Amino acid sequence: MIKTISSIQLKKGMYIHELDCSWMKHPFARNQFKITQQSDIRKIQSAGIKSLKINTDKGIGIEQHTSNLSSAKEPLNEQSKDKIPNDSSTNNSDKKNLKKTRKDAKQIKNHAEQAISNIMADVKLGQQVEMEQVTPVVDKMTESVLNNHNALLGLSRIRNMDTYTFEHSVNIAVLMMSFTKSRGMSPEIIHEVGTGGFLHDIGKALTPTEILNKPGKLTDAEFVIMRHHVVDSHTILLNTPGISQNALDVAALHHEKYDGSGYPDGKKGDEISLIGQMSAIVDVYDALTADRCYHKGQDPSVVLKRMLSWTGSHFNPQLMQEFIQCVGIYPPATLVMLSNHYLAVVIENNSNLLLPRVIAILNSKTNETIEPKIVDLSQQDKVKVISSESDQKWNLDPQKYLDMI
Repeated sequence: MIKTISSIQLKKGMYIHELDCSWMKHPFARNQFKITQQSDIRKIQSAGIKSLKINTDKGIGIEQHTSNLSSAKEPLNEQSKDKIPNDSSTNNSDKKNLKKTRKDAKQIKNHAEQAISNIMADVKLGQQVEMEQVTPVVDKMTESVLNNHNALLGLSRIRNMDTYTFEHSVNIAVLMMSFTKSRGMSPEIIHEVGTGGFLHDIGKALTPTEILNKPGKLTDAEFVIMRHHVVDSHTILLNTPGISQNALDVAALHHEKYDGSGYPDGKKGDEISLIGQMSAIVDVYDALTADRCYHKGQDPSVVLKRMLSWTGSHFNPQLMQEFIQCVGIYPPATLVMLSNHYLAVVIENNSNLLLPRVIAILNSKTNETIEPKIVDLSQQDKVKVISSESDQKWNLDPQKYLDMI
């Protein structure tokens, strides 16, 4: 079947039937071919191609099924050989591009965290949010997400309890932008939800510090004060010239729940806008995977299982499935154990979420580090992921290895 899709919906495994431009204006020797490398997608998007046709009889379609999360942790395959297969799809040019993309993403993330810190300090002093401070930051984030959203997603795994509020704001922006991109929404909407995520907790600038950073459980009275940050955020942004409705929805609706049990207004179902329903999923995911002063962040695969059990009550079931497709069962920068006893770090996800692209770094049997080797698990049939692993348990920093590629 021939289907027309946006170029931002492209995935490896899709078969290009027709590019919406003259063959002289695109960087490929043929008009019809299968997408086998992430670099092919980047070339199409860089060529300014907005839409194209795919043949779902010869490749995968947009509708991809989320495998049962519990099947991710399978028994160790004793038939697997203690070898790391080569990833022949990765050439030197791809590695250089990926390294530059990650370097740029790190600078963008650091700049964004400093910017939201400054903006919240200004709001605390009674000043208005100025979009001139926000727009250039979100512009850069949008560019990074459209280029390769895995770079910023991987960096969202870096967490510091002391700067949680700022990191959370940046992460919500990144996750919302990645989510809308994966759903095929326009670059304009991607930018708007990025702005909303970036500013969604701006009201916390008015929350008393002793409540905001309290290490123990909040009292009922303190919780009422804490919950008021949503109203404060909405009020502040309503008075911000140039703010979009999508950005307002992220700020106003990220604590509403699908069954009406959320706050501040107890909206439910379609009373919550699509963007609001998406932001509710993203906010809980980031909060549960983060280290806080009162709890240890949980592994993303564990969090996704918990969130799946809440679908229909807390979250829209269809959107929850789509979010898993977006971030993956094993998000970028996750440390995983492979069935051949090697530890690896996830680089990016494939259409089969159980078979990501990884970089193998250590033989867990001998506890010996190896020369890092990139492996696309979807391109071979012997090695698979059997579990996610704790960075602290192995005393490893996944970011260090991602920075090497």
